Amino acid sequence: MAVEHDWTALPDHILINIFSHLPLHDRCTAALACTTWSGCFDSPYLWRKFIFQFFKEEDARQLMCLTKHGSQLRDVNIVLNQKSQPNRENACTVLSSLARLEERRLQSISIQFTTENPLFFQGMEFLYGLAELFGPPDPQIQMLNTLYEVDLSGLSITLDDILFNLLAIHHNETLNSVNLQNSPLCCRVTPECILNLVQKCRKLTSLSMHYKSMSEGVLEEFAKKDRKPLKMLSLACRREEKYHKPISAASWEKLVDKLPNFQVKFFFDHTIERHRIATILHPHIPVIKLCMRTLTELHEEVAMTAEYYHETLEHFVITTKGTDRLQQALLNLVEISPRLKVLHCYCALDDNTISRVKELCPNLEKFTLKTTDEFNAMMPSLIGREARSVAQNQQIVY
Repeated sequence: MAVEHDWTALPDHILINIFSHLPLHDRCTAALACTTWSGCFDSPYLWRKFIFQFFKEEDARQLMCLTKHGSQLRDVNIVLNQKSQPNRENACTVLSSLARLEERRLQSISIQFTTENPLFFQGMEFLYGLAELFGPPDPQIQMLNTLYEVDLSGLSITLDDILFNLLAIHHNETLNSVNLQNSPLCCRVTPECILNLVQKCRKLTSLSMHYKSMSEGVLEEFAKKDRKPLKMLSLACRREEKYHKPISAASWEKLVDKLPNFQVKFFFDHTIERHRIATILHPHIPVIKLCMRTLTELHEEVAMTAEYYHETLEHFVITTKGTDRLQQALLNLVEISPRLKVLHCYCALDDNTISRVKELCPNLEKFTLKTTDEFNAMMPSLIGREARSVAQNQQIVY
Protein backbone atom coordinates (compact mmCIF):
# COMPACT_ATOMS: atom_id res chain seq x y z
CA MET A 1 0.00 0.00 0.00
CA ALA A 2 1.43 3.37 -1.06
CA VAL A 3 2.30 5.79 1.70
CA GLU A 4 1.17 9.38 1.25
CA HIS A 5 3.63 12.11 2.19
CA ASP A 6 2.57 15.52 3.43
CA TRP A 7 5.29 17.80 2.08
CA THR A 8 3.87 20.74 4.02
CA ALA A 9 4.87 18.95 7.23
CA LEU A 10 8.59 19.32 6.50
CA PRO A 11 10.31 21.50 9.13
CA ASP A 12 11.00 25.04 7.95
CA HIS A 13 14.76 24.80 8.44
CA ILE A 14 14.91 21.80 6.09
CA LEU A 15 12.85 23.57 3.44
CA ILE A 16 15.03 26.68 3.73
CA ASN A 17 18.15 24.56 3.32
CA ILE A 18 16.68 22.95 0.18
CA PHE A 19 15.64 26.33 -1.24
CA SER A 20 19.13 27.72 -0.66
CA HIS A 21 20.52 25.29 -3.26
CA LEU A 22 17.98 26.23 -5.95
CA PRO A 23 18.48 28.82 -8.70
CA LEU A 24 16.27 31.87 -8.26
CA HIS A 25 13.77 30.78 -10.95
CA ASP A 26 13.29 27.34 -9.37
CA ARG A 27 13.13 28.90 -5.93
CA CYS A 28 10.29 31.19 -7.03
CA THR A 29 8.46 28.29 -8.65
CA ALA A 30 8.73 26.17 -5.50
CA ALA A 31 7.36 29.06 -3.43
CA LEU A 32 4.09 28.85 -5.39
CA ALA A 33 3.40 25.30 -4.16
CA CYS A 34 1.70 26.24 -0.89
CA THR A 35 1.58 28.87 1.83
CA THR A 36 4.15 27.00 3.93
CA TRP A 37 6.69 27.00 1.13
CA SER A 38 5.87 30.61 0.32
CA GLY A 39 6.59 31.52 3.92
CA CYS A 40 9.96 29.79 3.75
CA PHE A 41 10.74 31.71 0.55
CA ASP A 42 10.38 34.96 2.49
CA SER A 43 12.39 33.77 5.49
CA PRO A 44 15.32 36.10 6.32
CA TYR A 45 17.56 33.06 6.83
CA LEU A 46 17.14 32.06 3.17
CA TRP A 47 18.45 35.41 1.96
CA ARG A 48 21.53 35.70 4.13
CA LYS A 49 23.65 34.38 1.28
CA PHE A 50 22.99 34.90 -2.42
CA ILE A 51 24.94 34.49 -5.67
CA PHE A 52 24.00 36.96 -8.41
CA GLN A 53 24.80 35.46 -11.81
CA PHE A 54 24.64 37.64 -14.92
CA PHE A 55 25.20 35.84 -18.21
CA LYS A 56 22.12 36.75 -20.26
CA GLU A 57 19.49 39.49 -20.41
CA GLU A 58 16.84 37.63 -18.41
CA ASP A 59 19.25 37.38 -15.48
CA ALA A 60 18.31 40.98 -14.70
CA ARG A 61 15.27 39.52 -12.91
CA GLN A 62 17.57 38.76 -9.98
CA LEU A 63 17.68 42.48 -9.22
CA MET A 64 14.13 42.26 -7.90
CA CYS A 65 15.50 40.36 -4.90
CA LEU A 66 17.24 43.51 -3.70
CA THR A 67 14.00 45.41 -3.21
CA LYS A 68 12.33 42.85 -0.97
CA HIS A 69 15.22 40.89 0.54
CA GLY A 70 18.26 43.17 0.19
CA SER A 71 18.23 44.14 3.85
CA GLN A 72 18.72 40.46 4.81
CA LEU A 73 21.75 39.88 2.58
CA ARG A 74 24.96 39.24 4.49
CA ASP A 75 27.10 37.24 2.04
CA VAL A 76 26.94 38.33 -1.62
CA ASN A 77 28.85 36.87 -4.55
CA ILE A 78 28.53 38.48 -8.00
CA VAL A 79 29.50 36.31 -10.98
CA LEU A 80 29.27 37.68 -14.51
CA ASN A 81 30.42 37.55 -18.11
CA GLN A 82 31.89 41.03 -18.24
CA LYS A 83 32.03 41.17 -22.06
CA SER A 84 28.34 42.06 -22.14
CA GLN A 85 27.48 45.63 -21.15
CA PRO A 86 24.04 44.67 -19.72
CA ASN A 87 25.79 42.12 -17.46
CA ARG A 88 28.18 44.79 -16.23
CA GLU A 89 25.34 47.24 -15.63
CA ASN A 90 23.41 44.64 -13.66
CA ALA A 91 26.42 43.82 -11.50
CA CYS A 92 27.05 47.49 -10.76
CA THR A 93 23.36 47.93 -9.93
CA VAL A 94 23.79 45.26 -7.27
CA LEU A 95 26.74 47.16 -5.76
CA SER A 96 24.95 50.50 -5.70
CA SER A 97 21.72 48.95 -4.37
CA LEU A 98 23.59 47.23 -1.55
CA ALA A 99 25.24 50.54 -0.65
CA ARG A 100 21.88 52.37 -0.52
CA LEU A 101 19.80 49.87 1.47
CA GLU A 102 18.01 51.51 4.40
CA GLU A 103 19.19 48.62 6.60
CA ARG A 104 22.59 47.13 5.75
CA ARG A 105 23.58 43.75 7.11
CA LEU A 106 26.19 42.99 4.45
CA GLN A 107 29.32 41.29 5.82
CA SER A 108 30.93 39.65 2.79
CA ILE A 109 31.28 40.71 -0.86
CA SER A 110 33.06 39.04 -3.78
CA ILE A 111 33.07 39.68 -7.53
CA GLN A 112 34.17 37.22 -10.19
CA PHE A 113 34.67 37.85 -13.90
CA THR A 114 34.42 34.70 -16.02
CA THR A 115 36.06 35.64 -19.32
CA GLU A 116 38.47 38.06 -21.01
CA ASN A 117 37.81 41.76 -20.65
CA PRO A 118 36.46 43.69 -23.65
CA LEU A 119 38.98 45.73 -25.60
CA PHE A 120 40.00 48.95 -23.79
CA PHE A 121 37.89 47.97 -20.78
CA GLN A 122 39.07 49.63 -17.55
CA GLY A 123 36.19 48.70 -15.26
CA MET A 124 35.77 52.18 -13.81
CA GLU A 125 32.08 51.53 -13.12
CA PHE A 126 33.08 48.70 -10.78
CA LEU A 127 35.58 50.91 -8.98
CA TYR A 128 32.88 53.57 -8.49
CA GLY A 129 30.38 50.95 -7.27
CA LEU A 130 32.84 49.46 -4.79
CA ALA A 131 33.88 52.92 -3.58
CA GLU A 132 30.23 53.69 -2.82
CA LEU A 133 29.85 50.37 -0.99
CA PHE A 134 33.08 50.76 0.99
CA GLY A 135 32.69 54.47 1.64
CA PRO A 136 30.66 56.47 4.17
CA PRO A 137 26.95 55.56 4.15
CA ASP A 138 24.14 58.05 3.83
CA PRO A 139 23.19 59.35 7.31
CA GLN A 140 19.70 57.86 6.90
CA ILE A 141 21.11 54.35 6.37
CA GLN A 142 21.17 52.06 9.41
CA MET A 143 24.47 50.13 9.42
CA LEU A 144 23.67 46.93 11.32
CA ASN A 145 26.89 45.29 10.08
CA THR A 146 30.12 46.39 8.46
CA LEU A 147 32.24 44.28 6.14
CA TYR A 148 34.00 41.19 7.47
CA GLU A 149 35.34 39.72 4.23
CA VAL A 150 36.22 41.28 0.85
CA ASP A 151 37.33 39.14 -2.11
CA LEU A 152 38.30 40.99 -5.31
CA SER A 153 40.60 38.27 -6.67
CA GLY A 154 38.20 37.54 -9.55
CA LEU A 155 37.92 41.20 -10.58
CA SER A 156 40.46 41.52 -13.39
CA ILE A 157 40.80 45.30 -13.42
CA THR A 158 43.49 47.56 -11.99
CA LEU A 159 42.77 48.35 -8.34
CA ASP A 160 44.14 51.39 -6.56
CA ASP A 161 44.59 52.79 -3.06
CA ILE A 162 41.22 54.53 -2.84
CA LEU A 163 39.18 51.37 -2.25
CA PHE A 164 41.39 50.05 0.52
CA ASN A 165 41.73 53.40 2.23
CA LEU A 166 37.92 53.49 2.37
CA LEU A 167 37.88 49.99 3.87
CA ALA A 168 40.43 51.04 6.47
CA ILE A 169 38.33 54.05 7.50
CA HIS A 170 34.80 52.66 7.48
CA HIS A 171 35.14 48.91 8.10
CA ASN A 172 38.17 48.68 10.38
CA GLU A 173 36.24 47.37 13.40
CA THR A 174 35.16 44.12 11.74
CA LEU A 175 37.33 43.52 8.66
CA ASN A 176 38.89 40.06 8.95
CA SER A 177 39.82 38.93 5.42
CA VAL A 178 40.89 40.84 2.29
CA ASN A 179 41.86 39.32 -1.06
CA LEU A 180 43.12 41.74 -3.73
CA GLN A 181 45.21 39.13 -5.54
CA ASN A 182 43.61 39.67 -8.94
CA SER A 183 45.17 39.47 -12.41
CA PRO A 184 45.47 42.93 -14.01
CA LEU A 185 48.40 43.97 -16.18
CA CYS A 186 49.76 46.07 -13.33
CA CYS A 187 49.20 46.62 -9.62
CA ARG A 188 48.66 50.17 -8.34
CA VAL A 189 48.04 49.36 -4.70
CA THR A 190 51.00 50.85 -2.85
CA PRO A 191 52.82 49.43 0.19
CA GLU A 192 51.82 52.57 2.12
CA CYS A 193 48.14 51.80 1.47
CA ILE A 194 48.46 48.20 2.67
CA LEU A 195 50.35 49.35 5.77
CA ASN A 196 47.55 51.82 6.54
CA LEU A 197 44.96 49.04 6.08
CA VAL A 198 46.81 46.69 8.43
CA GLN A 199 47.39 49.39 11.02
CA LYS A 200 43.71 50.36 11.22
CA CYS A 201 42.13 46.91 10.81
CA ARG A 202 43.31 45.21 14.00
CA LYS A 203 41.16 42.12 13.43
CA LEU A 204 42.60 41.35 9.99
CA THR A 205 43.79 37.72 10.02
CA SER A 206 43.89 36.83 6.31
CA LEU A 207 45.48 38.94 3.57
CA SER A 208 46.06 38.01 -0.09
CA MET A 209 47.92 40.55 -2.21
CA HIS A 210 50.67 41.17 -4.74
CA TYR A 211 54.24 41.12 -3.49
CA LYS A 212 54.71 44.58 -5.02
CA SER A 213 52.33 45.98 -2.38
CA MET A 214 54.20 44.32 0.49
CA SER A 215 56.64 45.99 2.86
CA GLU A 216 58.61 45.15 5.98
CA GLY A 217 56.42 47.61 7.86
CA VAL A 218 53.41 45.38 7.18
CA LEU A 219 55.19 42.40 8.76
CA GLU A 220 56.20 44.53 11.74
CA GLU A 221 52.58 45.64 12.20
CA PHE A 222 51.30 42.06 12.09
CA ALA A 223 53.84 41.14 14.78
CA LYS A 224 52.36 43.54 17.34
CA LYS A 225 50.56 42.08 20.34
CA ASP A 226 47.54 44.42 20.42
CA ARG A 227 45.81 42.78 17.43
CA LYS A 228 44.34 39.45 16.36
CA PRO A 229 47.06 37.01 15.22
CA LEU A 230 47.65 36.71 11.48
CA LYS A 231 46.59 33.31 10.16
CA MET A 232 47.19 33.47 6.40
CA LEU A 233 49.32 35.63 4.11
CA SER A 234 49.25 34.99 0.35
CA LEU A 235 51.64 36.75 -2.04
CA ALA A 236 51.59 36.76 -5.86
CA CYS A 237 54.91 37.60 -7.52
CA ARG A 238 55.16 38.90 -11.09
CA ARG A 239 57.48 40.87 -13.39
CA GLU A 240 56.88 44.05 -11.39
CA GLU A 241 58.92 42.64 -8.52
CA LYS A 242 62.19 43.57 -10.24
CA TYR A 243 61.43 47.16 -9.21
CA HIS A 244 60.49 46.21 -5.65
CA LYS A 245 62.84 45.73 -2.72
CA PRO A 246 62.58 42.13 -1.42
CA ILE A 247 61.46 41.56 2.15
CA SER A 248 64.49 40.67 4.26
CA ALA A 249 64.96 37.31 5.93
CA ALA A 250 65.28 39.09 9.28
CA SER A 251 61.79 40.60 8.95
CA TRP A 252 60.27 37.20 8.22
CA GLU A 253 62.15 35.63 11.11
CA LYS A 254 60.84 38.26 13.57
CA LEU A 255 57.24 37.66 12.47
CA VAL A 256 57.58 33.87 12.76
CA ASP A 257 58.98 34.27 16.28
CA LYS A 258 55.87 36.26 17.24
CA LEU A 259 53.37 34.15 15.27
CA PRO A 260 54.64 30.58 15.00
CA ASN A 261 51.30 29.27 13.65
CA PHE A 262 50.65 31.60 10.74
CA GLN A 263 50.94 30.28 7.15
CA VAL A 264 52.14 31.68 3.83
CA LYS A 265 51.28 31.00 0.19
CA PHE A 266 53.46 32.06 -2.75
CA PHE A 267 52.56 32.30 -6.43
CA PHE A 268 55.19 32.97 -9.11
CA ASP A 269 53.81 33.52 -12.60
CA HIS A 270 55.47 33.17 -16.00
CA THR A 271 56.52 36.85 -16.16
CA ILE A 272 58.85 36.90 -13.16
CA GLU A 273 62.60 36.74 -13.69
CA ARG A 274 63.96 33.42 -12.46
CA HIS A 275 66.76 34.90 -10.32
CA ARG A 276 64.18 36.89 -8.35
CA ILE A 277 62.63 33.74 -6.89
CA ALA A 278 65.68 33.05 -4.73
CA THR A 279 65.70 36.64 -3.44
CA ILE A 280 62.05 36.43 -2.36
CA LEU A 281 61.98 33.00 -0.72
CA HIS A 282 63.71 32.60 2.66
CA PRO A 283 64.03 29.53 4.88
CA HIS A 284 62.21 31.17 7.81
CA ILE A 285 58.92 31.60 5.90
CA PRO A 286 56.27 28.99 6.87
CA VAL A 287 55.21 28.21 3.29
CA ILE A 288 52.32 25.76 2.96
CA LYS A 289 51.53 26.42 -0.72
CA LEU A 290 53.96 27.21 -3.53
CA CYS A 291 53.07 27.64 -7.21
CA MET A 292 55.81 28.30 -9.77
CA ARG A 293 54.62 28.82 -13.34
CA THR A 294 57.62 29.78 -15.43
CA LEU A 295 59.01 28.89 -18.83
CA THR A 296 62.52 28.19 -17.51
CA GLU A 297 64.23 25.25 -15.82
CA LEU A 298 63.51 25.19 -12.09
CA HIS A 299 65.45 22.24 -10.71
CA GLU A 300 67.47 24.53 -8.41
CA GLU A 301 64.29 26.20 -7.12
CA VAL A 302 62.67 22.79 -6.46
CA ALA A 303 65.79 21.72 -4.54
CA MET A 304 65.61 24.96 -2.56
CA THR A 305 61.94 24.32 -1.81
CA ALA A 306 62.81 20.89 -0.44
CA GLU A 307 65.56 22.36 1.72
CA TYR A 308 63.51 25.28 3.08
CA TYR A 309 59.92 24.05 3.33
CA HIS A 310 59.86 20.25 3.62
CA GLU A 311 58.36 20.51 7.12
CA THR A 312 55.47 22.85 6.16
CA LEU A 313 54.70 22.36 2.45
CA GLU A 314 51.21 20.99 1.71
CA HIS A 315 50.49 22.15 -1.84
CA PHE A 316 53.02 22.36 -4.69
CA VAL A 317 52.41 23.36 -8.33
CA ILE A 318 55.09 23.67 -10.98
CA THR A 319 55.10 24.42 -14.71
CA THR A 320 58.54 24.14 -16.26
CA LYS A 321 60.67 22.10 -18.63
CA GLY A 322 61.15 18.47 -17.65
CA THR A 323 64.79 17.43 -17.14
CA ASP A 324 66.61 14.67 -15.30
CA ARG A 325 67.80 17.10 -12.63
CA LEU A 326 64.27 18.37 -12.13
CA GLN A 327 62.93 14.85 -11.65
CA GLN A 328 65.65 14.08 -9.12
CA ALA A 329 64.89 17.28 -7.20
CA LEU A 330 61.17 16.55 -7.31
CA LEU A 331 61.63 13.03 -5.92
CA ASN A 332 63.72 14.42 -3.08
CA LEU A 333 61.01 17.01 -2.31
CA VAL A 334 58.27 14.39 -2.22
CA GLU A 335 60.31 12.01 -0.08
CA ILE A 336 61.07 14.50 2.70
CA SER A 337 57.75 16.42 2.75
CA PRO A 338 55.40 14.44 5.01
CA ARG A 339 52.60 17.05 4.92
CA LEU A 340 52.35 17.22 1.12
CA LYS A 341 48.72 16.70 0.03
CA VAL A 342 48.48 18.30 -3.41
CA LEU A 343 51.04 17.98 -6.21
CA HIS A 344 50.57 19.28 -9.77
CA CYS A 345 53.54 18.93 -12.13
CA TYR A 346 52.98 20.36 -15.60
CA CYS A 347 56.25 19.14 -17.07
CA ALA A 348 57.54 15.98 -18.70
CA LEU A 349 58.16 13.17 -16.20
CA ASP A 350 59.16 9.64 -17.14
CA ASP A 351 57.13 6.62 -16.03
CA ASN A 352 59.66 5.61 -13.38
CA THR A 353 59.52 9.04 -11.74
CA ILE A 354 55.73 9.03 -11.72
CA SER A 355 55.63 5.58 -10.15
CA ARG A 356 58.22 6.59 -7.58
CA VAL A 357 56.26 9.74 -6.63
CA LYS A 358 53.15 7.64 -6.00
CA GLU A 359 55.15 5.21 -3.87
CA LEU A 360 56.79 7.93 -1.78
CA CYS A 361 53.57 9.87 -1.27
CA PRO A 362 50.62 7.45 -1.36
CA ASN A 363 48.32 9.79 0.55
CA LEU A 364 48.18 12.58 -2.03
CA GLU A 365 44.64 13.97 -2.14
CA LYS A 366 45.09 15.58 -5.57
CA PHE A 367 47.87 15.24 -8.11
CA THR A 368 48.76 15.85 -11.75
CA LEU A 369 51.82 14.09 -13.19
CA LYS A 370 52.40 14.76 -16.88
CA THR A 371 54.51 12.80 -19.36
CA THR A 372 54.91 15.76 -21.75
CA ASP A 373 55.80 19.42 -21.24
CA GLU A 374 52.91 21.86 -21.06
CA PHE A 375 54.58 24.45 -23.22
CA ASN A 376 56.76 24.75 -26.32
CA ALA A 377 60.25 25.77 -25.28
CA MET A 378 60.72 27.66 -28.56
CA MET A 379 57.52 29.71 -28.24
CA PRO A 380 57.93 33.52 -28.27
CA SER A 381 57.51 35.50 -25.08
CA LEU A 382 53.97 36.81 -24.67
CA ILE A 383 52.71 39.69 -22.60
CA GLY A 384 49.35 41.20 -21.77
CA ARG A 385 46.17 39.74 -23.26
CA GLU A 386 48.02 37.00 -25.20
CA ALA A 387 49.90 35.82 -22.13
CA ARG A 388 46.73 35.60 -20.04
CA SER A 389 44.94 33.69 -22.80
CA VAL A 390 47.76 31.14 -23.00
CA ALA A 391 47.76 30.72 -19.22
CA GLN A 392 44.00 30.17 -19.16
CA ASN A 393 44.16 27.66 -22.03
CA GLN A 394 46.70 25.63 -20.07
CA GLN A 395 44.03 25.21 -17.34
CA ILE A 396 46.63 25.07 -14.62
CA VAL A 397 45.15 24.10 -11.27
CA TYR A 398 46.09 26.16 -8.19
